Amino acid sequence: MAEQTLILGTDNHLVATFTPAAHPSSDPPRCVAILSNSGVIPRVGPHRMNVQLARRFAALGVPSVRFDMSGLGDSLRASGNLPVIDQWVADTQAVMDAAQARYGCDQFLMIGFCSGAVVGHLVALQDRRMRAVLLWDLYAYPTLEFRVRTFLYKLRRAGMVGAMKKLWARVSAGFRATPDAAPETARWIGMSTSPPIEEFVQRAQTLTADGVELFFVFSGGEPEFFNHKGQFKAMFGRYPFFDKVAFHYLEVSDHLVTSLKAQSAFLSMTELWLRQRILKQ
Repeated sequence: MAEQTLILGTDNHLVATFTPAAHPSSDPPRCVAILSNSGVIPRVGPHRMNVQLARRFAALGVPSVRFDMSGLGDSLRASGNLPVIDQWVADTQAVMDAAQARYGCDQFLMIGFCSGAVVGHLVALQDRRMRAVLLWDLYAYPTLEFRVRTFLYKLRRAGMVGAMKKLWARVSAGFRATPDAAPETARWIGMSTSPPIEEFVQRAQTLTADGVELFFVFSGGEPEFFNHKGQFKAMFGRYPFFDKVAFHYLEVSDHLVTSLKAQSAFLSMTELWLRQRILKQ
């Protein structure tokens, strides 16, 4: 298996590493995997997870491309004036163009870590070649049980005295006007603010209606963002797309998939999803 790193894109500004299937055949592969940055982490991924994924996919007969988006890792900034997210969507489509020319396949899946999940689902909304996206720690919205668990987590972390001080500070703040306070749904994850829930639900509805496979995965290391397995159903269970998507709460992992145990669990989980939901088709 010989990997090759190329420069591509309309401005020759993108650096991408192509990993072929371990045992290539004369027929085009069923799909090609797209692997990109997690936040500002280069294309190797958090703790080299993209490299491990590329090797795992290759053994399954799935070639992949891991690349740095404009202005990240080894890639240069694009010459245009597109907003960052729009540019990263265009970058991903340019990589898909190159992979399609190389492998003869027009079906793609993307492993979206953090900000990569934002880009992945936006690409799928614009480009029908993107047929599956793993959405790692994408958007989460507060629910009743989430709030209770968050309160208890903060109480344990701060101790009784610290908790009372924070409670008094919050009560005192209530007497002061805060007209510019951000809405509760404006929760930061990576580099993107969560859109209003109804807006995101419409995106998910559009994608699932078109047959795009969505795999929502949340880590257990962000208790003030997502903190229990039932939160996903509490957020989205009433919407029609809920029964058409896959979901997993990887409690053993933090956001950066730091431990070897978390990395092993992530790889096994992703391979199972690939086998059951994509390669079987």
